Amino acid sequence: MKIKLFSTAIGLALLSSVIYLPGIARANPKPSIQVAQQRILGSEIDSFTAYPVQRLDPGTELFFVLRGTPYSRATLTIPNAVQNLPMREVQPGVYEASYTIRQGDRISENTAVRANLQQGNRISSTRLQQPLVAGNSDRRFQSLSVDRFSARSVQQLDPGTTLNFKLLGTPNATATFSIEGVAYNIPMREESNGFYTGEYTIRRQDYFPPAGATVTASLQSGNQVVRSRLDRELVAGDNGSSNTAEIPLEIITPKENDRVSGTVEVEGRSAPNATVNVKVQATSSVAGLFGFERNILERTVEADEQGQFSFAFKPSISLPGTKYEVNLSSSKGDRTSEETLVLFQK
Repeated sequence: MKIKLFSTAIGLALLSSVIYLPGIARANPKPSIQVAQQRILGSEIDSFTAYPVQRLDPGTELFFVLRGTPYSRATLTIPNAVQNLPMREVQPGVYEASYTIRQGDRISENTAVRANLQQGNRISSTRLQQPLVAGNSDRRFQSLSVDRFSARSVQQLDPGTTLNFKLLGTPNATATFSIEGVAYNIPMREESNGFYTGEYTIRRQDYFPPAGATVTASLQSGNQVVRSRLDRELVAGDNGSSNTAEIPLEIITPKENDRVSGTVEVEGRSAPNATVNVKVQATSSVAGLFGFERNILERTVEADEQGQFSFAFKPSISLPGTKYEVNLSSSKGDRTSEETLVLFQK
């Protein structure tokens, strides 16, 4: 009898273990799923910005731009106004949407506007980190962005050669650049509002791979960090014409990051009688007006005997905040040089 009771007790214990084991097996994976979701969230959205307006009255149109993983589904939500408003992908990874404030909407400067970016089952979410009303920006809440990271090309990467870098992005932030395998987190100075410069002098022990070094800039404000890769090779003609020599090319006026209006006159200096190809492109984050990008001017001018040249352009539509990228390419014989100037509409 004792043996039978003991066997029954063991059986009940085993049965209870079988009953509760599935519950334990179901509970264990949950933390790993949550961790995986945390790694995905926020990794696909680079920036979410809005075009500031003067007031939040009915009839005012709000414009939003989101940058992130291309070919995804983007939506935005304005509490007490609209939910899951679709954003249109105007170019790979750039999504835009507009919303006209209606009677009854309760939107204030501090309304927490959110955007979602979905690709398959993966969803990223972010909150607008800037005020909707112009003139109320705050460094603590600004959304970071790098518009351009460039360098003046050199002939050779020899010891003693100084590399000069320029970054155009969000003002009042901390900018650095890194040359992979050579130097890391070199500080950049903010010369003017959102215009940063930095330099690095090559040392004897530095090694640059034949395929070219990867150069990356970082812009940081608080806990936000954005990065951008260099927009050109460090060595002039690295695309196969390494014997091509540069000629002088300098933009005298206007200055980098200047605010302009009306007809914009550009003056520069290059080699005497050099041919200068000019291309001006306008970029706006406002949807539905004239597109995300538009060519304003494309022409060729010739420098005089002193190397001076000039040209002018006037946008057909002037929208405050529009960015103008002026690309110059000067050539004379087999010698060439390139320069870029970024301006903003007042």
